Amino acid sequence: MVKKAKKLPRVFEQLRYEDQFAGGVAFCSGCPLELALRLLTKTLGKEIVIVGTPSCSAPVLYGQNIGSWHRLAYCSSVMTGVASKATGITRYYRKTGHDITLVCFTGDGCAADVGFQPLSGAAERNERFIYITYDNEGYMNTGVQRSSTTPFGASTTTTPVGVARRGKETQAKNLPLIMAMHGIPYVATATLSYVGDYVNKLLKAKEMKNEGMAYIHIFSPCPTGWGIPTDMTIEVCRMAVRTNYFPLWEAERGKFRFTHLPAKPQPIREYTKLIRKFRHLNEEELAQLQKEVDSNFNFLRHLTEFGEQP
Repeated sequence: MVKKAKKLPRVFEQLRYEDQFAGGVAFCSGCPLELALRLLTKTLGKEIVIVGTPSCSAPVLYGQNIGSWHRLAYCSSVMTGVASKATGITRYYRKTGHDITLVCFTGDGCAADVGFQPLSGAAERNERFIYITYDNEGYMNTGVQRSSTTPFGASTTTTPVGVARRGKETQAKNLPLIMAMHGIPYVATATLSYVGDYVNKLLKAKEMKNEGMAYIHIFSPCPTGWGIPTDMTIEVCRMAVRTNYFPLWEAERGKFRFTHLPAKPQPIREYTKLIRKFRHLNEEELAQLQKEVDSNFNFLRHLTEFGEQP
């Protein structure tokens, strides 16, 4: 008797294309960026153009010496020019009658800080490309300095813990929500512990590119800069969602919805205890961080309910 083959989960059916990256690449051990990029090409295929900057992803996307780590079309840019360069490239290809998918792939330092004005301008013009931000909550590539997405209380080299201060004193900029407020066709958050969710959002972003900009914000823990074991990054991603620290949601043509909700959210201490940059937090500081997490989540919840019929 011949056994019937098991049906593969849907996520594997969506990974229709060949991986465009070499078997070994130069990312740090445990870094989620490798999985994020491999899934990008296995989901969208090789007919994409990537625009990037000096960043954690640069050693792989740039290539090394006379060799390359991938088989993609790649254009490097200064951190202030990513969205502007992407605008020019997509407009040129449309004018010449070529249908391409352009993906900007940058860190939070570029998207939220150094390159935010061009990004905001491109969103206001509703340029037709996908912008992906991998958020490791700081400038990890240049020495673990704070960025505007660094959360309250986090210890970095520019927000140290000592006699005078106890980590970052202000809360993080909510960049994906800011991008949604531009009114672009598609905005989403994603992380690598929920691969199916990430893949679905990549496919939606590609579908939306003919209507205008699509923006995906990826939560991407840095083992080196955050002080977590290299085999714990996916667990940190998972716990960020389970504590509502990093909710998974999307805004499709202005309609907000959660794409995953924990049945019973866990307290923020279950997340922070996994990460060295938070281990100095006392009860009062944990309570403040919890208050911020609850406030951000409740604001999102209200957005998902906006416009619903009573």
